Amino acid sequence: MEKELPAKGDIREAVAPYGPKEVESRLASKLGEKRMELHNAALKIVNPERKDLTVFYPSPGPDVANVLAATRATTIHLADKNQQTEYITKEINDIGGHVQKVSPSENKIEIEFEWDGKNRRVIFHQINIDKNNVDKLLADVGQYDVYFEKKSQGLSSDPQITEKFMGNLKTGGHAILDYRADNHIGLEKEPLDSKYNGEDYQYGDGRMRIHRKRRSVRSAAHIIHFNKEFSKTVYRRNGGYGGVDDDALGRFKDPKDGYGSDLIKLKALYNAIPEENREEKASIKAEMIKELYDNEIDKSMIQGSPQNIQGQIDFLRGKKALTSEKYGELMEEMRNYREPTEQQLEKFIEEGKKVFKEIFPD
Repeated sequence: MEKELPAKGDIREAVAPYGPKEVESRLASKLGEKRMELHNAALKIVNPERKDLTVFYPSPGPDVANVLAATRATTIHLADKNQQTEYITKEINDIGGHVQKVSPSENKIEIEFEWDGKNRRVIFHQINIDKNNVDKLLADVGQYDVYFEKKSQGLSSDPQITEKFMGNLKTGGHAILDYRADNHIGLEKEPLDSKYNGEDYQYGDGRMRIHRKRRSVRSAAHIIHFNKEFSKTVYRRNGGYGGVDDDALGRFKDPKDGYGSDLIKLKALYNAIPEENREEKASIKAEMIKELYDNEIDKSMIQGSPQNIQGQIDFLRGKKALTSEKYGELMEEMRNYREPTEQQLEKFIEEGKKVFKEIFPD
């Protein structure tokens, strides 16, 4: 059972209900005008008719405001290793809510409240999510209409956990993320206006991405693993590891550590995708042919190119990990960059096609 909360005023203290304008004003005060603009755009996609929705949000802290702003959910499941009840009730009050009841039980607390004209509830699960307990957690949570996640929580780095979280998301439901979801795992990206890619609309570790679940995909964890290897292979094929000059071509041809060894690993992963995922396999095969055979070299990936260096700078800056020393190293690398000749590019492409055909003859 949860310990009694500290006496900082009764968290169930009644307050007058707030009207729609006051609710919006309080949300904007909490989150900022730009964030509210972003969430209103998300709301038009995820819940335009403001129906009753259930949201699951792992490792959120007390973050109720972002969920309500983007979804107007009536049931919110939060799962975190640290006790957050007091902070959740405070956030509800901060955005104009009226906490009506707090019901603690073993490792779970239900908070009933009124907000924006509807009765709602937060169900807080105190748990440190890992492979050993995720099934029990999801059995308790059940299916949900919206999955919320921010990459900084680190959950998306485990493909098996991601597969389980997406498995409980209802078909037709949405995932609201701060990163691009993997391809070929039954999700399709919903369009947000391109202006929301701007720096003013920073969301979590990056920018908000919304995906709709089209269908459940068996072995999604395996496909996520395939996608990681595929990205590395595309990067090598486009000169990301060492460039495309004559020296780089020699390393590219290396039978042990070159492009061919990458393709052999990729083929083994591709062949292991279950045959029942025919739609995904066909789409993956078409993408491999396009990216690894048909396309010209993407110069933005070539190591040391201005586009490549700028991409690294933007990434590190977004992570708040760009030191002056690292910035100097990258700028020096850019200054030393030599644009490849057309002949070098052609030789690199032809060698890549030759190797690809040897490993994927059909």
